[in-house]
Amino acid sequence: MNATASVKTNDRELHLSLKERVEVIRSNRYFLMIFPFAMLALMIVIFGVATQGRFFKPSVLKGILSQAIIIGTCATGVAFIYSNGNLDISIGAVLGMASTLGVLAHNATGSVSVFVLVSVGTALALMAFNCTMSVVCHIKTITVAIVVTQIYGAITTLLIGGAGKIEIPYEVSSGMEDGGFRYIAFFAYFLFCVIIYHYTKVGRELRFLGGNESCAQQTGMSNAKATYISFLMTGLGVGLAAVFSVIDVSAVSVETGNGLGMDVMLATVLGGMSIFGGARSNAYAGLVGALTVAALNKGLLMVGVSSALIQGIRGVIFLALVYLNSERQKLLPSRVQF
Repeated sequence: MNATASVKTNDRELHLSLKERVEVIRSNRYFLMIFPFAMLALMIVIFGVATQGRFFKPSVLKGILSQAIIIGTCATGVAFIYSNGNLDISIGAVLGMASTLGVLAHNATGSVSVFVLVSVGTALALMAFNCTMSVVCHIKTITVAIVVTQIYGAITTLLIGGAGKIEIPYEVSSGMEDGGFRYIAFFAYFLFCVIIYHYTKVGRELRFLGGNESCAQQTGMSNAKATYISFLMTGLGVGLAAVFSVIDVSAVSVETGNGLGMDVMLATVLGGMSIFGGARSNAYAGLVGALTVAALNKGLLMVGVSSALIQGIRGVIFLALVYLNSERQKLLPSRVQF
């Protein structure tokens, strides 16, 4: 009898549909542990071969690391927003405006401290405004993000003016780079986020709200409070990333931050986290994902793929990964995503 049942089970496994096979893979407990590192390794091998080793030149690797730090800082912060089931795609516009005001403040005062404080303060204020529009006016965060992206972009363009960019003295950016400001600030922020997210009550509440808002609210958790905390944590990261982006090129332009929102979302899912929140959320997914996204962007450019086609390729990859990393349907009703 047992032998017959075993044969039937094996026969069923052999005839699983493609959808069922994908479900088995993504349900495996080790999938999220292996997937991010497997994707990063795959990118390195593919582009290493495709560029005949040019991908491993120090200058190329340094460029990838510089981009990964900017994406990773934003992605680490945005994990707080994603964890409780919200979406915000205005990250690039916020970074652009924060870096613009920071550079203008520095050029007016000559102070590096003012540059950093204005950049971070602007990002915090803009993210707080986004959150207020959602919490107080009851507008979905994704809707707010779409609108403010246009507003912040227009303000940034007006501030920069006809020149198209504003430069900061090279000795300032090189001094901050030589002093290791980017690396120290990034790892300090990353460690702070991991502690808050995984070892405090705030982080547990965010994940609970993202997994099942109705149930969480019945236990006395405040979604409004959690949303403000998540947006402010993100604002801090975006502000630091704004400083990093200026250090990278010694200037800010109307193009600063373009495409960053997509890079951050792609880094999140490549890092093995669902952008719809819940138990699978974590604060460190964006770090590995950011390295993969930066390698993908640089590798595609090096093999001659056009910028427009790169956007399409990233979009296809993103949709596939969102499906793979999405939360499975639970027995209890969960929050409405859209």
